[in-house]
Amino acid sequence: MSMSVLALGIALGLPWLTAVLWLQRLFSQPQPGRWPMLLGYGYLLGLLLTTLLLRVQAGLGLGLGFWPPTLVLSALAALALWLGYKGWRWPAAPIKRAPDTGPLSHTVAQPWASWLIGLLLLWLGVRVLGLALELWWRPLFPWDAWTTWAVRAQVWVQARELVPFIAPDLWLQQPLGAAYALQAWDYPATVSLLATWPGLALGAWSDRAANLPWLGSAMALALAFVGQARAWGASVLSTLLFLWLLFSLPMLDTHIALAGYADLWLATALGMSFFAFLHWVRTNDRRQGLLALMLAFATLLMKHEGAVWIGLFLPALLVARRPPVWLLGVIAGIGLALVAIWFSGGVQLSLPLLGEVILSPTQLQVPGIGSFRLALSGSWQPVLYHLFVLDNWHLLGALVPAALVLAVALMWRDRADRALRAGVLWVLSALSAVYVLFFWTDASAWVLQGTSVNRILLQFSPALLFWMLTLWLLLRHQSKLLPPAESSRA
Repeated sequence: MSMSVLALGIALGLPWLTAVLWLQRLFSQPQPGRWPMLLGYGYLLGLLLTTLLLRVQAGLGLGLGFWPPTLVLSALAALALWLGYKGWRWPAAPIKRAPDTGPLSHTVAQPWASWLIGLLLLWLGVRVLGLALELWWRPLFPWDAWTTWAVRAQVWVQARELVPFIAPDLWLQQPLGAAYALQAWDYPATVSLLATWPGLALGAWSDRAANLPWLGSAMALALAFVGQARAWGASVLSTLLFLWLLFSLPMLDTHIALAGYADLWLATALGMSFFAFLHWVRTNDRRQGLLALMLAFATLLMKHEGAVWIGLFLPALLVARRPPVWLLGVIAGIGLALVAIWFSGGVQLSLPLLGEVILSPTQLQVPGIGSFRLALSGSWQPVLYHLFVLDNWHLLGALVPAALVLAVALMWRDRADRALRAGVLWVLSALSAVYVLFFWTDASAWVLQGTSVNRILLQFSPALLFWMLTLWLLLRHQSKLLPPAESSRA
């Protein structure tokens, strides 16, 4: 038993430590939230690096094993320590923080604030403990885990090979034992490899071990949220309030407790990428830009829709780097382009190394995702039912449109805020992408059946809560810049 605990500790701790050591070299200057950010981003990047090492190991004909990636990670950790000893640092970047003053500020020691901070920390601790016990006690349970993600992981652990999976209708055409059949055979392998890695450390398949990375993903998300919020200028109490809003979402907690789905990983990667992206836009800190870029591309390794979610950052970056009038120009340009495509019959492009892109009034084809028939076929009833009637999202469905109205008002008062413009356009792009997916493609059947409407929305929830936090801080900051009479009217 002790050897199993040690093996799991190395499997989950060494990639984490390696990535944190390298991030520490990048973010060497002290700043609020530095260590939570390093720990949060380090966990996700470390495990993603491990899955890449497993792919390289299998590609070299070495099968799948625990020790080769472990040795590489150990060497990388030693190199980071050596560079630290030699004094290597990333060039210092300016730290731009929005002051969060008043009763919720860490600069004001008020008894009620201290009590509320203690209660929030207690609630979050109890919540994490409860989810950890669920993961430890419950066998791997959810449906998609055993139809897609975990079945591949268990085969790979037992075979010690990256055994290929193919479509069921092609299975009979293969030599005996050459491949396994799986309905979702073409899904990216990363999430299955994340469940494979602890099993390789133990030398055998274990449901408990396969569950543990999901708990780490949730804790990494919380740490990254706290670190980036504090770096943005949020007080301890403001940060914990919005973290509580995130981790009180029943759908998020469900995906943590019922480990095995890929959507928690995609929500964590997309959320962390968005946190860093806003910091990059706001401060021109290239280190944050690097984090945003790496984790945006990491979504490609997790699910097919990651190829679409990467595109959400492009219009946001464009309006952030241009004058405010570009926001209206980009929105109008997208609208005119869609109208032109509609009346021209569509466009068809062949992209080198990627494949064919088709956008027409009746078809959407994106390389790596698939082809969808376009037709207005969705229904608002199941979407509204899941958002406002069921207890899946609490008040998130109402908070998002209210936050958009607030964001437009704030932009009217401060048109020079690049991060504000970028955040608004990113959220609008995300909502537009979800609308097209749910109401204009074959995926509308998933909404009517209630099978994926919540999972798609989950992928955006961390980014949405962080975006609302930035709006809250900007609103409080601007209200303190108004004259007393005007401030009272506001």
